[in-house]
Amino acid sequence: MPNIIHITKSDDLSISNNQLVMIDEDNNDEKNKISLNDISAIVIENCHCKISAILQLRLVENNIPIIICNEKHQPEIHLLGLFNHFQVTLRINEQIEWEKEKKEKLWSRIVENKIENQRALLEYLEKSDVSIERLKTYKENLKKDDVSAEHQEAIASRIYFQELYSNSFKRFDEDGVNSALNYGYMILRAIISSKIVAKGFHPSLGLHHKSQFNAYNFSDDIIEVFRPMVDYLVYMYKDILNEVKLSKEIRQKILLVAQQKVLFNNKKYDFFQAVDYYLDSIRNYFVKDEEVIIPTLSVMDYEYWVFWSAYVWFSYADRCWDIWI
Repeated sequence: MPNIIHITKSDDLSISNNQLVMIDEDNNDEKNKISLNDISAIVIENCHCKISAILQLRLVENNIPIIICNEKHQPEIHLLGLFNHFQVTLRINEQIEWEKEKKEKLWSRIVENKIENQRALLEYLEKSDVSIERLKTYKENLKKDDVSAEHQEAIASRIYFQELYSNSFKRFDEDGVNSALNYGYMILRAIISSKIVAKGFHPSLGLHHKSQFNAYNFSDDIIEVFRPMVDYLVYMYKDILNEVKLSKEIRQKILLVAQQKVLFNNKKYDFFQAVDYYLDSIRNYFVKDEEVIIPTLSVMDYEYWVFWSAYVWFSYADRCWDIWI
């Protein structure tokens, strides 16, 4: 499985023989190398890190997202190459012409699957039967129109988050849990955006999200069914998330969200592969009128995933850069 490279010190990053070269500024003789073929994403959390132009170019050519965090360690920038697909003009024109009615039906399907993933997580964690049943009811009563989907999603999410974290929990409050959720969502959003561009689409042209101030409307549509992956990982550490500013340990654990297994067409894939297949299915839905296949989360893998998170953290805690396998 490809690695997520986590840069936490002021390293020099360059490329040689198609390998990422990392030089520790505290010891210029110490070099670490890894093939670009083994990298799925790079997260840079030190604003003093130096990255060569040729490395940025090669990463973009290989559709490897570069995610740069601000001083508060929240993802702020990710670099995308907008012309990596040989049919980019055709694909974007297709995207612009996608039928409104089909987009609304697909959005209802996405919300239905998101609520089911939320319900499955609450059931797995043995939460309140009443809340689990309410989410099931909202999913079953979901009408096939955009307005109803948005309404059902809002109600279901409020019940879900309060059951998962606490009755007083409010999304977007300034607290440790919300900071952790934001961090995880932004990592997934950056990866999804790179996949969208690799398929020749534009991340701003959404199915449901349409804000003129949002450059990632389509990314925000795609991420919805995957959000419970982040929610679960944050839930596992919610008791130690006491501050808005996240510790390095927590940030590193959250990065492992991208290694979660996902079910697509009844087969298990890693998150990166699942997004690829999901985007292909969406295009076939609009262009070839095929049934769209929406990913579901592999809840049974959660315990293994958390164990592996702890193992990798203790294995690499003393490194100046961290490889997530």
